[in-house]
Amino acid sequence: MLDNAGHMMDRLGAVWSRLYTERQFYLRSHGQVQFVSLSPLTQVGLSIVALCFFSWVAFTSVNVVFKEQIIAAKDRKYIRMQAAYEERVARMQTAYDDLNGQLVMAQERFLATTKDLETKHKQISEIMLQKHAASQQLDDMRTRFAQTNVAGDNKGRSNKVLMAATELSGSPRVSRVDHAGLDQTEARYQSKDSGGSFGLASLFTRAAAAEPEDKGIENRLAGIDKAQQAFVISMEEMTDRQIREMESVIAMTEVLKADEFLTRVGGRGLRPSGGPLLSLIEGDELAGGTEEASFTRQVYRISRNLDRLSSLNKALGKMPLGSPLYHNRITSDFGRRVDPFTRKLAYHSGADMGAPAGTPVYVTAPGVVSYAANHGAYGRLVEVDHGNGLKTRYAHLSSILVKTGDKVGFREKVGRVGSTGRSTGPHVHYEVWFDGKVRDPSKFIEAGRYVFTQ
Repeated sequence: MLDNAGHMMDRLGAVWSRLYTERQFYLRSHGQVQFVSLSPLTQVGLSIVALCFFSWVAFTSVNVVFKEQIIAAKDRKYIRMQAAYEERVARMQTAYDDLNGQLVMAQERFLATTKDLETKHKQISEIMLQKHAASQQLDDMRTRFAQTNVAGDNKGRSNKVLMAATELSGSPRVSRVDHAGLDQTEARYQSKDSGGSFGLASLFTRAAAAEPEDKGIENRLAGIDKAQQAFVISMEEMTDRQIREMESVIAMTEVLKADEFLTRVGGRGLRPSGGPLLSLIEGDELAGGTEEASFTRQVYRISRNLDRLSSLNKALGKMPLGSPLYHNRITSDFGRRVDPFTRKLAYHSGADMGAPAGTPVYVTAPGVVSYAANHGAYGRLVEVDHGNGLKTRYAHLSSILVKTGDKVGFREKVGRVGSTGRSTGPHVHYEVWFDGKVRDPSKFIEAGRYVFTQ
């Protein structure tokens, strides 16, 4: 191995000696001879310079000869790069357009949804105001009744209290709804801090707080819409139930049916109806109804229910449903009885309610005093005309506190308990008249107990 390396070095040395041996160049000028001596190192340097020169000449020559080809190749490379860049920009623009289109669609869908929710909210607010107005008159009567009567103070014999008028014969049953949740939602719509109406922004805030962030705004809006729908369904069931109860209360008096009495007092009476029997699904399909149209129809039904409920409350407000005494202690019923003087069967035209002498006697419905004086066996008598064929009488009074022609409001004092006329002791003889015929007062008082204690 070493021998081969030594032999190779010897050959290289021999080649080097032949190529780069010391050379002398002689120059003769004007009869004089001069020479230049070039050492091997100088020759190597000159060889390197010559190699670089010729390499540069070759490179420039190639550039001059192939300039067009080189420029064309560079142009093609630039065009390819530009096309790739433009293609990438086009893809990004397409992606941006798709995203922007989705955002526009989402915005339009959001605006449409919020507009629908705002419309429904406005409808709900209107029926809440209508509901408040519908029940205001009856609420005022309940308040006035509570001020002059204490629950649980009834003494002596009294009739049973009706706990559920909807259980009367022929009255349809309704599904039970979450009235606690309905009351809470109603309270939100009527809360003082919201100025009497519950804003959609507040609804959205509650929905956003109740839902996790990752569920998205659409889920929150859907939750608000579901809550509104549930509220409207509950409201419709509640108004249906209240209408049946009020109609049952009027029926309890055995005077007239609800529609007949409503017609008489100027309210919404009989509602003519008919048509083929269709299921809810068939009806919606036949009408081509959408969810929004169904909601609007439901709100319209609630509005009609509230109109009828307002008429029923108005009618109840004109009926003598209260008791004329602070304590309702019936000592002698209406109808057949043993007369306290003759001890024979006789007809009693009212209900006797015993109470200490001087106890205030209250009018059982608003009206106008049509009689206030002595009246034979009635003793001191007050008669009040309530309109629509209804009158009440309060007899055997020790004193009369009103005069003929006076307008009296519900639960105003008209006299004091006494024993004037044909009487065996202090009590008030209470009569209810309708269309010139005397009626059983206990029926009205029974109906009033349900109205004023529920």
